[in-house]
Amino acid sequence: MSLDRRNFLKGTLAATAAMATAGLAAGCAPAVSGSGEGSAAGASEGGVLGLEETGYQCSEDWLGEAPQIDEADIVKTVDVEVVVCGGGHAGSQCALAAAQGGATVALIEVQPKDTYSANGVDLCAYNSKLLSDRGLGGYDTGQIVGEFVRRGAGRVNADIIRSFVEQSGEMLDNLVAITPDTSDFFDFETGQCQVQTAYEMPDASYYPLVRSGFKGWASCLQTMGTHNSNPIDGRDPADVMRMTEIEIYTRLAAEELGATWYWETAATVLVQNENGDVTGVIAKGPDGYIKFNASKGVCLCTGDFSSNPDMVWNLLDDVNELGARNGMKREDMIGQGRDGSGIKMGCWAGGVMECHPRPSMNTMMYTPGPWGDAPFPMINANGKRFMDEGMCGLHAPMMLRQPHGPIAVVTDANYLESLKECSIDHGAADWGDAYVNIHDYWGRMQADMAACIDAGAEGADVHDVAVPYREWRIFKVWAAQTLDELFGYLGYDEDAKKQALASIEEYNQMCAAGVDSLYGKDAVFMKPVDTPPFYGAVVMNAGHNTTGLVTLAGLVTDGDMNVLKSDYTTPIKGLYAAGNCLGHRYGPGYSTPTAGASMGMAFTHGRVLGKYLAAM
Repeated sequence: MSLDRRNFLKGTLAATAAMATAGLAAGCAPAVSGSGEGSAAGASEGGVLGLEETGYQCSEDWLGEAPQIDEADIVKTVDVEVVVCGGGHAGSQCALAAAQGGATVALIEVQPKDTYSANGVDLCAYNSKLLSDRGLGGYDTGQIVGEFVRRGAGRVNADIIRSFVEQSGEMLDNLVAITPDTSDFFDFETGQCQVQTAYEMPDASYYPLVRSGFKGWASCLQTMGTHNSNPIDGRDPADVMRMTEIEIYTRLAAEELGATWYWETAATVLVQNENGDVTGVIAKGPDGYIKFNASKGVCLCTGDFSSNPDMVWNLLDDVNELGARNGMKREDMIGQGRDGSGIKMGCWAGGVMECHPRPSMNTMMYTPGPWGDAPFPMINANGKRFMDEGMCGLHAPMMLRQPHGPIAVVTDANYLESLKECSIDHGAADWGDAYVNIHDYWGRMQADMAACIDAGAEGADVHDVAVPYREWRIFKVWAAQTLDELFGYLGYDEDAKKQALASIEEYNQMCAAGVDSLYGKDAVFMKPVDTPPFYGAVVMNAGHNTTGLVTLAGLVTDGDMNVLKSDYTTPIKGLYAAGNCLGHRYGPGYSTPTAGASMGMAFTHGRVLGKYLAAM
């Protein structure tokens, strides 16, 4: 549909007015202002604004009003079938799939072309030919969908999960197909990539691996943080990390099919007609505003909101409450992602965010030591054990809720036997099938551990085996011939040390009985800590909390990723979301049956959406 400028401005004004009165699509009334000093002063002075006023439980207006673009400021108009806002993992895959389906495509990306970068190293995909040829395929997708839903506590859209699980394999194989012969991106034999596997479980017959009641599948392709040996689209390969490389190949393939990237251009506001249908988007480019008309759809793929402190403060209750209670300022609670611009655009157009509790990767507080979320006994500042340590991926949220002070993991000379039983969840020890074995990272870790024995109170550096290809992941580990001496090295005072020794004694007794009568830890993990030398690592818990890597909460959509209004029923015609703009993927937090699910969903949902729009 083509709108003249008068109708465009009329539609935008009408939509903005509707947002102001509807409430459920707006942010929060601007009458209350937060202190910005890590307290709830704003809310206590003016009262928490609730559903009657806004549709959101928050203390201030995180949304604001949609920008009004003057007609005279629009310097260019572009007519295409599909407009993609954001050129990250979801956006670039959406653009490529739409172009491969024969649609005309414009992609709007805020980064400059010459320095474009994309984050991440782990990519989850199920039943691809690439991984099936390595023996890791033929998985029951229904089981995997069910596990995602269970881990999400039912607070997800099962059809959104299903579209990822069922179509991620085709997504990965398409990436292989578009990668030129000049790249060694998918070279397993030299360790440029690998698949995370459990110990001596190299093929699909061992999966799902069940630990602490959670199922896990080996299907995470890990890109090793290395660099290609040849130039990539004219760029020095030393400046192009692996996921950036694959996104450059994606763009080049899409451009060959006629798709156009608009660099250094920021999507600003959606265009709506008198019915509220989204017909395009206005974006700010280097030379002024560009109006993009989209006859099939606009796709919001602009990423998360973790770098927007106002959105984090008002929308992530577990982050702001834990942080504020412990003296954090809101600007310190942010993560490493985007500013939430696409989500705000969707809300201005009539969409809504998924409800509390909204997920983020705030589970990224490091478990002590270089062993990942190891199943070793974990001891809090009071000297007490506090969880089933085999629940990989749930360590950090449990740790954040412990008394402030040291939290330690302890083990003994037989530590390797426990690590061999680990799950393959996000954060688990990584036994790999290529790079880890080629470079003998487990051997290096054991040599580092041996060096701890004579290091005394100074401890020694030990390389990580949870993400072994990241050379910077080094942790301090202490060793001692007695647990009493070890807990002293780890910073426990006499009272806490006494309790810690009693906790380990109790743990050893339960190991002898083969039953964790406190927290129900799997019997395979119940290995006593009784053989010197004893090892330990510690992290200090100050109760501080951030969004971690990215936020994972997004807009409510149907199973086709069409953005819905607040009734969860009425679609906003022409408006779609993928990546971290897409809601109902993770429930209350990031717990997944395979590592790399965040990026896997972004890549796959972007591709699924592009194919869907091209076929319309």
